[in-house]
Parts: sequence; C-alpha cells; structure tokens
Amino acid sequence: MPSQRKRIGYLPSEEVHEIIEKLCTANEFSQSKVTGLLVEEALRSRGVLNESFGQKEVDNGNLINFAFDPDIFSEKNKVLLNEEDYAVNKEVLSDDIKMMHEFIEFKYFKRVMKQNNNILNK
Repeated sequence: MPSQRKRIGYLPSEEVHEIIEKLCTANEFSQSKVTGLLVEEALRSRGVLNESFGQKEVDNGNLINFAFDPDIFSEKNKVLLNEEDYAVNKEVLSDDIKMMHEFIEFKYFKRVMKQNNNILNK
C-alpha cells in the first residue's frame, strides 16, 4: 500500500553531500536515512520536534561523526579576510542615507496625496 506521506527531494551542496556520504559510510546507513536523522536533529535543536519522536529507530548519540579529518574541513572553510572589502566609505554611506530619507519622504508625500485626492476631486 502506498504511503500517505509525500517524498521530499533534496539536492545538497557538494560539501554537504560529501559529509552525508562520510556519515553513510561510517554508520552503514543509506543517504535517505542519514538525511532524515540530520533533519530530525536540526528540528529537535530548534525546539520544534519533541525529544521522544523518532528515538526508537536509532539513537542519534550512536551516530558516528568522528570520521572527519578536521584539517580538511578547516582548510575548505577558511575565510580570507580582506579588511578593505568591509571598509565603509562614510561619504557614500551618508549619500545613501540621504537618498533613503528622500525616498521615505516621497512615499509619505505620495500617500498623503492619495488620501487628499478625494478632497481635490469634489
């Protein structure tokens, strides 16, 4: 008998896919099973899913996740910080803020004109 639940398709990024593959190999689980466990863990950590739900199938505490070489992941995830990329040009910022204020004033003026349009047409 077909399941009443709909399947969820998920195409992970390459890095996430590599992590899922390593978890599958280390735990001898399918990709679907590992993905499901990760989703449940994420929902539990956000407080959306009850602690007891799904615990009877696999104890997540037994999921082997030490099969990763920390050096590989830290190399991939290093951020090259170039402070000049994040420097704020105060003149440009000031001009942008002025433009935002003018836009807000224009929107306010436009709203007032719409409200008063009925008065002018009488």
